[in-house]
Amino acid sequence: MTSFLRYCVGLDISKDTLQVCLSVMESTGRVTVKGTTKLPNKSTGFATLITWVARHRKLDLPLTYLMESTGVYHEAVAWYLHQQDQPVSILLPNKAKYYLKSLGYNRAAGAVQERQNRRPRFVPHGSGTATAGLETAV
Repeated sequence: MTSFLRYCVGLDISKDTLQVCLSVMESTGRVTVKGTTKLPNKSTGFATLITWVARHRKLDLPLTYLMESTGVYHEAVAWYLHQQDQPVSILLPNKAKYYLKSLGYNRAAGAVQERQNRRPRFVPHGSGTATAGLETAV
């Protein structure tokens, strides 16, 4: 039976919208997307975000909201989540860029969908190959 470790809500924030991706990490390290949505980047969208996450969160696991520092556009949602006692992590864009580069993704061509749908997964030791295969997961 699979055991799960935690949930992560990834937010891609622009001036007008929040692209939201809820994923769960298994004890094996595999990450699976549980849902995605697009919400307005304003107070009504922030309240909807909390409701949407609660509706899609089936297990009582730790949850973290993760976003890139995007000028001033991330500040309102980060502050709202903090006021709601939700754990928030804000990444510097260059850190996210080089992390994606280390996974073999081209940020300019990759966009959010590629990050949400694919993650490199290495073939287990002893399988006779050292190359990475891609599987659907985040």
